[in-house]
Parts: sequence; C-alpha cells; structure tokens
Amino acid sequence: MPKPLVLLTQAGFVAAVFAVWQAAITLTLVDPTILPAPATVFAALAGLLRSPDFLSNAGDTLLRIIAAFLIGAPLALLTGVVIGENVNIGKSVSPFFNLVLAVPQSIFLPLFTLLFGLGFTEKLMFGITHVFFVVAVNTVAAVRHVSHEHVVAARSFGASRWRIYRSIYLPAMAPHVMTGLRFGMIFNIIGILLAEMYASQTGLGVLLMQWGESYNVGKLMAATIFISVMTIGMNEMMRIWEARLGRWQHSANRE
Repeated sequence: MPKPLVLLTQAGFVAAVFAVWQAAITLTLVDPTILPAPATVFAALAGLLRSPDFLSNAGDTLLRIIAAFLIGAPLALLTGVVIGENVNIGKSVSPFFNLVLAVPQSIFLPLFTLLFGLGFTEKLMFGITHVFFVVAVNTVAAVRHVSHEHVVAARSFGASRWRIYRSIYLPAMAPHVMTGLRFGMIFNIIGILLAEMYASQTGLGVLLMQWGESYNVGKLMAATIFISVMTIGMNEMMRIWEARLGRWQHSANRE
C-alpha cells in the first residue's frame, strides 16, 4: 500500500474513533462523568501542557525511560551476542529467559521496592529488566539468523574477526536487533509507568494513579493521550530506522 494511502487510512481511523466518541456523548449513550467529551479532554490536555508540575513529572518519567534504555540495551545486545554464538551457554540460560518472559514482571515490583527502595534506582532497575530480556532474546535470534556458510567462506579467504562482524554479522543482524530495541523501548515505558504507579513520589504514573483515585477523568484521559502520542512517536521513529536498516541489509547482501 502506498505510504500516502497508509497515512490517510490511519488518519481516517483516528477521526472515526473521535467521531464515535463525540456521537456517544451527544446521544447521551455514555455518562459524560465517565467518558468526557473530546473537547473537554483536549482542554484538559492543553492545561496540563501549561502546568509546570505536569511537565516536571513528565520530565522525571522521560529521564527514567532514557536512562533504563541506555543501560539495559547495550547490556542486552552484548549478552545476546554471547549467547547466540555459544550454543552451550544458550541451552543453559534459555530456561531462565523463558521463565522470566512467561511470568508478568509486575509481580516482582514489591521485591524491587524492598531491594532498592522508592527512589530513582527502583524505577531504573525495573525499566532495565523490561529492556534487557526483550532485546537479548531478539539479539540471540539475530545472531542465529547470520549465514554460517558466509562466515566460513569469509574466514577461508582470510577475513579478520572484525571484518566478519562488520560485513556479515552487522548487516544480517541490524533489522532484527532494531526490532528488539523498538519492542524493548515499549516494554521499558510500560515498566517505568508501572513502577511509578506502584510506589513513587514523582512521575506520570503517580499522576495517573492520583487522578484515577480522585475520579478526575478529564485529566486522566488527557494524560493517557499524552503518553500514548509520545509512545507512538518513539515507536514510529524507531520503526523508520528499522525499515532503513532493512533496505541497507538488502543492498549489503547484493554487494
């Protein structure tokens, strides 16, 4: 499907959602105290964007997200490469990885709180775990996607280890690793918000809990839209890079 048509379809879907939302309010199918009108929510959002307190909390959340990603992603990439290249290590740690990915990590929040307290470290560590396992698993898959025949051929022609990594591993792994990083970022955002909701003094998660408990639906929905737009924006930027790496992989393979 051509890109302009895709964008038009997405815009049409969003417009349809808001049209149905407004119609439900106009026809009194929904109680406005439960689901405020779009105009009310966007007015609340405009107020939040002018609020120093909201922007300060948003900044705290963003700092935690970035810090967790910058620490967790490189560690996950390194771990994934080591596991992917060593079959015995992979067989040893695979059950642990499968266990962690199968169990909702939110159940470990009380343990993180006991170990690291209620400060920055607890949110950081919880975010890192959400990044680490997702990215590591995708990196392992990316390493195993590399053609063994190409590696053997390169070694037979005297290629150095660095040349093999740069010319064979990197082009083959890049799109898969980028996919892992993109999903890792999404899980990272979820982890940070969960940690803030559970126990924190600052952050968007705290505000969401406060507005939910006080039944301030307007601000709650406005903040939800704000977080959703920011998350979608991050995801789309990383998806664009993922598509570019895919094209680079194909051009590298042709060479």
